Amino acid sequence: MPEPVSPSRVRYIKLGLHGAWETDCLERGVIRIGFEAGRPERFESCLNSRWDDVFKSWIAEGTTKSSATRFTRELRLFFEDDGSTLWITFVGERLCWGFVDGTPPSPDTDGDGVWRSIAGGWRWSDLNGENLTKDCLSGALTKLAAYRGTSCNVGQADYIVLRINGEKAPAVNRALAASSEMKNATLDLMRLLQPNDFELLVDLVFTTSGWRRIGTIGKTQKTLDMDLVLPSTGERAFVQVKSATTSKELAEYVGTLDGSPFHKMFYVFHSGEATTDDERVSVIGPEALAELVMDAGLTGWLIRKVS
Repeated sequence: MPEPVSPSRVRYIKLGLHGAWETDCLERGVIRIGFEAGRPERFESCLNSRWDDVFKSWIAEGTTKSSATRFTRELRLFFEDDGSTLWITFVGERLCWGFVDGTPPSPDTDGDGVWRSIAGGWRWSDLNGENLTKDCLSGALTKLAAYRGTSCNVGQADYIVLRINGEKAPAVNRALAASSEMKNATLDLMRLLQPNDFELLVDLVFTTSGWRRIGTIGKTQKTLDMDLVLPSTGERAFVQVKSATTSKELAEYVGTLDGSPFHKMFYVFHSGEATTDDERVSVIGPEALAELVMDAGLTGWLIRKVS
């Protein structure tokens, strides 16, 4: 596993107006900044750390003092970065990150801004190889994608360093530990249910997730516990509920799919082990069912049933 990152600061940067440079930067493995820093006089001033001259050049062009100060500071942080700054940006749904290498800034060939090389190119996964996408990142971080300026310090610096290193925040670790304990307790509680109550629990899991029961619960037919339909697609399925089971028993039920009106089958149980290669069958064993019960908010119902 690569060495954990430990940056001196974390900066967000927007790669061009409306992301115009994103594809080019990712393909070339470079980071770019504008502010007309590629103009010969301004570039020379930036490269030689004559920041008063850079500031004055903005003032001479009619830029306000506050904007001139901000533009100059952003250029200074870009030009003087010694490779210890972690740069991040959003490209589509991906969080991309990297550090500049020892290559000094250079004017871009299109005359719009300057570029520096990113050591090893931009990356969009953590050090464990997991992709860093908006759907699995804090909103406090992803809101940077809407930032109107060019670059800024990241307020969630500690958080993003943890995520890139493949680590979890302490609060997340506590929540995961509590969730794991709750899942184990949920599984123990399910095994205390009587068969009819277990079937009712499974029925509640499916109906809260969008399925609609059109057949009665219970063994009114030899191989049918629940007859379900998904209203959004018209897909029809039957659910076989077992307290304890085996793969051999499952195989007997799989055979009933042939010639039936059902598109698929759910095989649900809380004890034992059962597997099948039939793509029409979804096997929901103890741990998966416990997670579904928790996701459906049925833990309270389950506690009351066995108390």
